[in-house]
Amino acid sequence: MYAPLLKILFTMLVMHAVSTGLRFTVTLDAIAHSGTSREVSLMLAGVALVPAFFAISAGRWLDRAGPGKPLALAIAAAAAAGALTLSFPSAVVGLWPLFAACILVGLGFMLANTITQRLTGDVLPPEKRSMGFTAVSIITAASGLVTPVLAGYAIEWRGHAAFYAFAMTAPLILALLAFSPLMRNVFGRVRKRTEKKAADTKGAAKEILADKPMRTVLISSVLISVAWEVGNLMMPIYCASVGLTPSETGWVLGSFSAASFVVRFLMPGLMRLFSEWRLISFTFLVAAVAFLLFPLFEATYALMGCSFLLGLGLGASYPNTMALVYRFAPKGRIGEAIGLRLSMMNFSKATFPIAMGALGSVIGAGATLGALGVFTGCGFLFALQSRAAVEAASAERM
Repeated sequence: MYAPLLKILFTMLVMHAVSTGLRFTVTLDAIAHSGTSREVSLMLAGVALVPAFFAISAGRWLDRAGPGKPLALAIAAAAAAGALTLSFPSAVVGLWPLFAACILVGLGFMLANTITQRLTGDVLPPEKRSMGFTAVSIITAASGLVTPVLAGYAIEWRGHAAFYAFAMTAPLILALLAFSPLMRNVFGRVRKRTEKKAADTKGAAKEILADKPMRTVLISSVLISVAWEVGNLMMPIYCASVGLTPSETGWVLGSFSAASFVVRFLMPGLMRLFSEWRLISFTFLVAAVAFLLFPLFEATYALMGCSFLLGLGLGASYPNTMALVYRFAPKGRIGEAIGLRLSMMNFSKATFPIAMGALGSVIGAGATLGALGVFTGCGFLFALQSRAAVEAASAERM
């Protein structure tokens, strides 16, 4: 039971490190070459462009065909993003390779994310799924902690090309392992399971949205995603505006991931004390406080503290929302439900960062972070208002 999960987690680790590090690096690369807040926000919105329109189709593809072909395309897209940024330096040709790389890495991570989320639920019995999604969230938090810090030092040591070289080679190494007999046999067994469960994958996505508890969980995912993505867009811009170096900025972002790691490590115990929806409510409240504190500080350690608090809040969201999505999904359409969640989240990622980047150009990154505090405060009120209905449905469908 756990051997397939470990191999799925390894795949997620590599793809998440490439995606997270590439987004961090292209942001600093663009800023270093006179990119504006609006240009950076447009560039990072490209990460969400393909998932916004094709995540549902990717989920259906996974339900029908299993993970082999989607995984191959994910690896190829991620490697191509690294190769493009390495081959066409922005100092020479401008920012267009960074835009293209964001679109490619968005495609690659969308597919990898859909695969790992679906298969994590498939390889574990129902009583172990929350633990499995917590394990995925710990892996992503660890990657988010280490990758920006190492990327920041790599940039100071050998320039942006140092991480671009890693982003090109790591997926290729993963491909050699993933399609070796050991990993291929794991994915092959999972494919048989997904094919058996995909007997009835017909129907429109609006049928999934018609279920009120599922719709509420998906809306909360979107709100949290906006806070996460716009926060991670504005934090490096704010850090640069107050004079932090790339490695110091990496430590600020790394503090966010450190807190995410801590809260996810503690999640099994927290889940025994609180329901998934109560923990999601906690996410909104703590994030609101953290965002409101950010503009009050400029020192590195103070910003690391704000980032850590933000990570404690937002880091608690993933395992709980995924456990509810898997629980509420129609039979045989789990991949599609995951794809719908990713599509909604990425549509918000493709729109809100642009709006917030434009706002940041006018009022500054610090004020924009404060506005996010108000936004997540409204999310907390939404979670309180929806609590009774979601918890009743969760108990019924356990």
